[in-house]
Amino acid sequence: MLNRKTFIIIVLLIFYIRSGLEANQLEEMNLTVLQKGTVTAVGGELKYVSMNVSVPPNTDYQSVASNKPARTVDGRNSIAIIESTNPSNPFSYSISSSVNVKTRRTFSLPQSYQLGYSERLYMQPSTRVQSDDADIKSLARNITANSSDDFERIAKIGIWVNSQMSYDMSIAGLLKDSKWILSNKKGVCTEYSTLFVTLARAAGIPARFVTGFAYDENKSEWSGHSWAEVYIGKWVPVDATWNEIGYLDARHLEISDTVDSEQFNSVYAEMSRDARLEWSRSDVTRTSDIGADITINGMKETEKNSDYQLYSAADTLGFGMKTLVFSTVTSNDYRVATLTLTPCTNDILSVEDGDKEVILRPGETKVVSWVVKSNQQLSSNFIYTCPLVINSDYLSPQEVEIKATSDAQSINFNAFLERSEIKLGQNETVNVDVGVARKYGGKLYVSGEDYVDAQPMTRSGRYSFTLQPKKLGLNKVYITTSSGGIKELQFKVSGSGGIAFDVDAPQLVALESEAKIHVNLTTNETASSVRITATAGSSEQATQITFTGNKSVDFSLNITDIQTQNITVTVESGSYLSEVVKPITVYRIPQPNVTNVYFSIENGYVRADIIFSGLEDINDTMVTIDNQPVSVMKNGSVSALLTGGIHVVKVNYTDVTGAAHVYTRLINIPPISDIKANQSANQSKVDIDISAYTKEIFAFLPAGVCCSSLLFLILLVIVLRKFERR
Repeated sequence: MLNRKTFIIIVLLIFYIRSGLEANQLEEMNLTVLQKGTVTAVGGELKYVSMNVSVPPNTDYQSVASNKPARTVDGRNSIAIIESTNPSNPFSYSISSSVNVKTRRTFSLPQSYQLGYSERLYMQPSTRVQSDDADIKSLARNITANSSDDFERIAKIGIWVNSQMSYDMSIAGLLKDSKWILSNKKGVCTEYSTLFVTLARAAGIPARFVTGFAYDENKSEWSGHSWAEVYIGKWVPVDATWNEIGYLDARHLEISDTVDSEQFNSVYAEMSRDARLEWSRSDVTRTSDIGADITINGMKETEKNSDYQLYSAADTLGFGMKTLVFSTVTSNDYRVATLTLTPCTNDILSVEDGDKEVILRPGETKVVSWVVKSNQQLSSNFIYTCPLVINSDYLSPQEVEIKATSDAQSINFNAFLERSEIKLGQNETVNVDVGVARKYGGKLYVSGEDYVDAQPMTRSGRYSFTLQPKKLGLNKVYITTSSGGIKELQFKVSGSGGIAFDVDAPQLVALESEAKIHVNLTTNETASSVRITATAGSSEQATQITFTGNKSVDFSLNITDIQTQNITVTVESGSYLSEVVKPITVYRIPQPNVTNVYFSIENGYVRADIIFSGLEDINDTMVTIDNQPVSVMKNGSVSALLTGGIHVVKVNYTDVTGAAHVYTRLINIPPISDIKANQSANQSKVDIDISAYTKEIFAFLPAGVCCSSLLFLILLVIVLRKFERR
């Protein structure tokens, strides 16, 4: 068996050896990224080549300087364009980038946010991301049940994917879809990311793929890697393969983010007939087709979090007895931390469920409990001392020491709950009956996921503890003493049986305008945490609130689709989900328009006859010219005497909802001399038109009359011309 000192030395040596590139000790890395390759026209001549190559983008956490100019696509991804006329065959290229990568942390998240068009793109299903599948939607609902906010939802999905999947390199490069992945539960980072993105979208949370490289300290090499980002008021990283949620260590080098794990790399070449194009790239792995040679130039490390407590309820156990080991952890950012409690050897002490996944939020303290049991078969001739050590990528190692001996004192006790089910915000009472003992001393402990409480044991009889749990759903509470022994109790916390809400939404909404929605909520519970989502067509807005009594929430949704028929408001709290659907009619705002203006001269003024279209579709119509009201005639026109120059025509009106609108048009009144000239020019045209009309009239007369009339007109024209010559 290992003694205490040997065990501690081995554990610390392991930490020292691994500390060089351990995830949470890396604050940033300075890298040189060399992307190179060749394009070859095999069996022919290469006449022209044009290439798009994805290169590391500049972001808030990744600064890049490259020897090749790059353009931004999709508002974020960077593409280097390489072009050559009459290139060598093979044609070689090289892109060198200096990159500084920093660890990503999420220190705050907004309670309220609106999903715009760009975010809604990342909620759509695809051939590989079958987020609209009924079974997948049901699974996402079950995984995220009893979540208090969107971060907890995505954390639960990420933890579930990481725990359910098995890493299998034989799947690399096969790009399986989410239904296959769910059935087989194996793959590489691409499958982990695909399943996570699918479940996140199925839960109503926008999610996208991120492709790049990551340094694997176990293999001491860079390799192609895939992870994800989700939008919960801001884009938050999630690496389901490595269980990094809310933060992302500096070993991740980002190349591109996409809707469906597509790539931007492409090559176009002009070649001689029968030639075959071949593109070879550096360090292309089966998990990524983005080739690169990566060199680490330097790194900046940071200390692990040591601001936490680790202690045991009992420092001495009898053989076969149990106790609890507690850790209280407070974080300054959003993350999921894996805490592992490791005993010196399982031959002395064993830990039930030694790995704990803890969802942390800024300023929130979590209590993590492990059940520790001493070996029943130990020799009574010895006293065993066994240290237990916290192993975590987030916390610095600490140890707690427990002794095991055959003559340890114990106290009998029993425990029961006052209620088997409570509402969130209500108190639960734990009663503990302590039996008669020779000696009283030490403490009595009660602990749950968010709390630990203790009372000194000074007598036999009943001790009571009052708890106010924060976790929805099934809660476990442990009772133990400083002399050992454990009781486990369970009770249910329901979140929203006392929540009621009503929705006030408009029935008519103009296209390209905002629909104002008012939600009024009422609860008889204390500190109810509720997620409210309002959706209309492609517009969605969500908010997280915690309230007591009454609370009003307002949404403004942009209506961009004439086909939108409903406004849907969903209220979710824990396992409670309720939805209200309000039908709406989306209409286009009617628009009057000036179609023609006719001018004539009257009493030294210009008579303007203004013809409108669309007046029949509007209400409360009032037309003004230069702010002077004019009457609208039945045919939809107005008439006014005006002077030459620019005049302002306005139509004030309301639509079907009573909303007021104004249509404005400028008209230019020409001088009277111009109108006379135009009338003279138009007169000859009118005479020609009249002759044409005359022919039509003649067509209805008898043939003889037509001929006589025609001869008369010809003679009349001849006579008039003779008079003109004189």
